Amino acid sequence: MKIHTLHFNIFPRTPGLILLIIFLFLANHAAFAQKKEKKKVPELEVNFGLATFYDDNILKYSQKYLDRFMNNEDPGRFHIETYDDVILNPSLQIVSSYRLVGKLKSELSAEFNPKFYMVNDIKNWSSFTLGYRQFFTKRASFKLSYNYVPDFYIRHFRDDDWVEVYGYTPVTFQPMGFSKNMYSFYVANTFFKNTGVRITFGLANYYYNKHFTEYDSRDLSFAFRLIQPLHKNLKMELGYVFTKSDAQGYDQPGETSENSDDSNADFDEDGFVLVLGWQMPEVLKHKQSLDATLGFEKRYFTTDNYIELDPEHAGRVDQIVSLNFVYNLKLSKSFNFSAFYRWIGRDSNTASDINSEYVSIEKDYRQGQVGIEIDYNLKY
Repeated sequence: MKIHTLHFNIFPRTPGLILLIIFLFLANHAAFAQKKEKKKVPELEVNFGLATFYDDNILKYSQKYLDRFMNNEDPGRFHIETYDDVILNPSLQIVSSYRLVGKLKSELSAEFNPKFYMVNDIKNWSSFTLGYRQFFTKRASFKLSYNYVPDFYIRHFRDDDWVEVYGYTPVTFQPMGFSKNMYSFYVANTFFKNTGVRITFGLANYYYNKHFTEYDSRDLSFAFRLIQPLHKNLKMELGYVFTKSDAQGYDQPGETSENSDDSNADFDEDGFVLVLGWQMPEVLKHKQSLDATLGFEKRYFTTDNYIELDPEHAGRVDQIVSLNFVYNLKLSKSFNFSAFYRWIGRDSNTASDINSEYVSIEKDYRQGQVGIEIDYNLKY
């Protein structure tokens, strides 16, 4: 039996060190605040979270590949022990508030969010986020954010360049993964009494490992969100996001996107979201709420490649539906308990009858997650 060891590498690479320094810097302000109570000093908020959840399809496999995994087919493809898993997700967020512009609040935040898979540690990953938020009126603000994912494993795929040398052998299956840098900027304002509007611009750069650099991409996005209370205990959010992804499309020296024989994953995507939040009656003097989220995304792959050259992208359209239910119970001023269920399903097809069935069998998937989370909040 294979023994799995979780790699608790809490602060990998340079961004982890940067965050550690920021955490220590902000914590220093908390100690300073306690000694200098009479002066205006930064306020500090520390949020600890611990979630655990079950995921029934960790690699988002279609039914075709779930069956092949269970039947021990495709030697070299599967580097997991189970297609489902239990995930442990601790998190740490620190927010320091200042008054840099008169009485208007400024916020500096740092967050570390790792996920540990209890059986399939090949899927372990983490993200780091830095943010700066500035209010320019009491009801309006903007925020700059940077998010970094050092290493995200997708799954093993065949490298077509290796197939030309080794044929269809197990060695041609190679791990596909990426690192990501994401920058975002939003402006938010509250109109009338409590109608909120947020406009967000984003830029994400994806860098894939050496076998799949043709998928390197730059994604530009624009998002709009409206937050509108419908009743004193019922709130609605409506959102739209448009994303344009420009993939590299080649992986060999001297190649360009025009003369490449590699996959081209360029796409445009429309995304819609509806959120309903219900503030439920208190139970034993504890506040409780229920949030329901419905999401829909339609992704149009825009490559000019012929189906024979790029059957997984030419003319392909993905439709993705997601559902998310979260129950929150406020146990005290500092403690919050939540239980959640998430479901996502993707259906893929093409305009070509000869390729639509192939794409559907390869790319359709269903995934469900259910779990609980406890959050602890400290304010200084």
